[in-house]
Amino acid sequence: MHKLGVITTLLALILSVFGLIVGFWKMLNGSDNAEVWLALVPLGFVGLLLGVTLTQLSDQKKK
Repeated sequence: MHKLGVITTLLALILSVFGLIVGFWKMLNGSDNAEVWLALVPLGFVGLLLGVTLTQLSDQKKK
């Protein structure tokens, strides 16, 4: 469970950063689908909260 939380946290962080960078880049260039990329940020935030919660609630010493 701890490993799943760590993986979820890292993937969500990557998703949020990628959505911010690509979304703002497309928005500044006048693209019509910038809001699709910026919509990845809240999804990444929810994944980040889930990953941190899984990591904190799991007992890493139990193996």
